[in-house]
Amino acid sequence: MCGRFENRIREEWMMEKFAEFDISIIFKTKDKVIKKENIAPTNTIITLFNNGNDYLINSDTWGIKFSEKSPLIFNSRIETISSKHFWKMLFDKNRCIIPMSAFYEWKKENNKKVPYRIFLKNEEMFFVPGLFHIDKKGQKFVSLITTEPNEFMKNIHHRMPVILNMKDAIDYLNDKAEANFEKCLPYKNYKNMDMELAEI
Repeated sequence: MCGRFENRIREEWMMEKFAEFDISIIFKTKDKVIKKENIAPTNTIITLFNNGNDYLINSDTWGIKFSEKSPLIFNSRIETISSKHFWKMLFDKNRCIIPMSAFYEWKKENNKKVPYRIFLKNEEMFFVPGLFHIDKKGQKFVSLITTEPNEFMKNIHHRMPVILNMKDAIDYLNDKAEANFEKCLPYKNYKNMDMELAEI
């Protein structure tokens, strides 16, 4: 699961990193105030997607709600995506990536839920693959993709966000669904994960 995360990444730094892959990105978030810490469902988040000609950094709403009566879907299980035609179609056609510097999870300790900030020790930034839905008003809503926990996460929570490095994240935006299913696995380099008490 991923119910909170942070994105402390500077725009200039992101531009430099994408330039290493000969990719220029266009920011459509200028002059917009977006939270950097303790980002929660329904908040505006930074997303990156390929519109066919350009790589765009956009600001979208975290959580898909298909109607007033439908639940808010802020996380999408990769198992559901692979087994349901509608979700597989979104996975194939409506893809985005969400940059993060860490995510938060609550661990049960002494009958209390304690928040932890979970991050990668050797990476300032990683990406979580996502799906988006555009409503009749043209507003874009995003859901993060989750998978089973790896060795690091299994004692904390029964789900975790899919974690991609930059190369795999760029490929995710361009590859077909079958190739992308192979990317949506528990993060293999679990020894590179660490956590600290979160002040939220």
